[in-house]
Amino acid sequence: MSAISFFVPKIDQRTWRDPFTALGLKPPPGEGGATFQIHECGTMDHGREWSFRDVCSPFWRLYYDLKPGAWVESGGRRVTLGPDKFILVPDGVPFNCGSDAVVPHLWIHFSIYLSLTKPTNTIMEVSVTRTTGSVVKELQNLVGSRKTTPVAAYAAALLHLVFAEAWPEGFETAPPRLRKVLTWIQHSLAAEITNEQLAAQAGLSVEAFIRWFKLNTGRTPAVYVAERRIREACRRLAYAEESIEHIAEAVGFANRHHFSRVFKQYAGCGPAEFRRGRN
Repeated sequence: MSAISFFVPKIDQRTWRDPFTALGLKPPPGEGGATFQIHECGTMDHGREWSFRDVCSPFWRLYYDLKPGAWVESGGRRVTLGPDKFILVPDGVPFNCGSDAVVPHLWIHFSIYLSLTKPTNTIMEVSVTRTTGSVVKELQNLVGSRKTTPVAAYAAALLHLVFAEAWPEGFETAPPRLRKVLTWIQHSLAAEITNEQLAAQAGLSVEAFIRWFKLNTGRTPAVYVAERRIREACRRLAYAEESIEHIAEAVGFANRHHFSRVFKQYAGCGPAEFRRGRN
């Protein structure tokens, strides 16, 4: 039986970028649905100035253009944008982008519960349907009217529809028992997480659970939990204005000193340096 890799690789924080721009709407925390957390949604006409290299972030991106002329590329593969497709860029995937014309552009920056699925490691193309086309038009109108709360709702609705179109080719679903354990971890990062608690979620003895978890994820439970905590901390450091002390507590560390030590072990720098790099 081959192991399914659900762990987060070592973070190359040097290439991550701030998810915010000066133009997008930033919904209040908690809006956008239970599966997707919307960080920013916006529209603009971009041209040749939309040229960036080695963009990489701890959040997902959706791009949609009303006209052809722009492109994104990752791993040596270039994908054109246009009115017939959505482009999804998973978190942690570096990419370049550019445009040869002035093009009306829609973007959504968002996060998902990453423990539920294993995404592809490159950009994804999803065809526009009659339904998603109607939703994206309404979303563009709402962004133009600066209606933040409806924007969050429609952005989440569009993401649900786009992901439904991408499923299951673009994702690998964890088995139900493993999905239950990973979801419990995701919702329990602020608290103490023990092997006994995780084994109870899986309905196994502690010894059997540790063997089973490593077989299915390639990581021990302790290593997986630490990686999930640091990834969540990276997301918060990148887009939230919380203090480092508050973020440390929110992801399960007793104090900033311990948090900084573990963060540097996984991310290659301390949390303060990581945040400065994003800005």
